[in-house]
Amino acid sequence: MTPENAAMTTASEMLLALRNPDSGWLATLVVALGEAQADPSFSAQHQQLLAELCAGQPIPLVVRAAALQRSLDFERRLAREEDGLAAAG
Repeated sequence: MTPENAAMTTASEMLLALRNPDSGWLATLVVALGEAQADPSFSAQHQQLLAELCAGQPIPLVVRAAALQRSLDFERRLAREEDGLAAAG
């Protein structure tokens, strides 16, 4: 199978999976990954770590806690930037 055919198969399978009403988490993760891939600071090392996380092993609680804290910090930073843009506009 060529890489193009594999990508089309994967896309078709993903589209089918996203039609399921219970695919909310899958949809959320796809959107977040798409945003991350568009960000130049999402490095090859980050991509490798993500691939390892997606390999099916449980995520350690300490990693989940650290990720939650970092995510909350990221949300606060985005909110501050949004407030700054609104004030400048």
